[in-house]
Amino acid sequence: MTTTAARPGDRQRAEEILQFLAPDEETAWGTVLAGEPHSKARPRFNKEGRAYKDPADAEAERATKDRMRLWWRRPPLTGNVALGCVFHRSSRQEIDGDNLLKHVCDAGNGLLWVDDSQVTAKYAEIQLDPERPRTVLVIAPHVSTMRRGTDNVRPCEGCGGSFTPSRAEQRFCKRECFQDSRRTKAVTR
Repeated sequence: MTTTAARPGDRQRAEEILQFLAPDEETAWGTVLAGEPHSKARPRFNKEGRAYKDPADAEAERATKDRMRLWWRRPPLTGNVALGCVFHRSSRQEIDGDNLLKHVCDAGNGLLWVDDSQVTAKYAEIQLDPERPRTVLVIAPHVSTMRRGTDNVRPCEGCGGSFTPSRAEQRFCKRECFQDSRRTKAVTR
């Protein structure tokens, strides 16, 4: 775990969270991101009713991703991921832990993981530290019956190409492969 902004006890807490989220996993990573933890803002809507990202939220997400990039020098994780964060805030302002986690999840897209839908285990804790606001962040591969990312890729029984099924029983990547398979069976009979 990187310790540039860490305080005493941060490492121990990170290890406890990892033991909870991914007890059998020996591959885990952690760091401390200095600065006030940011909360994901609610979506904004223009006059036509279309949603857009608040510019301040987009800038905060970019800044968090830049801090993550200094620490994470690997390709994005491709399977299920466990994510744990302890958010040390400088004020008692009521902030929802889910929104703090969502900000970290969005900032990690394409960097820590391919897509935040891979995060199948999450933990958020909010603490007060007026002197040194920070985020203690830990991630590890996560074993789950919910398959995501490259954990959920299988070969198509029609064309042989790889695809991500939307249902457990799905055997073909597209309708044409299914139909071709039925035609082939009919001809061979």
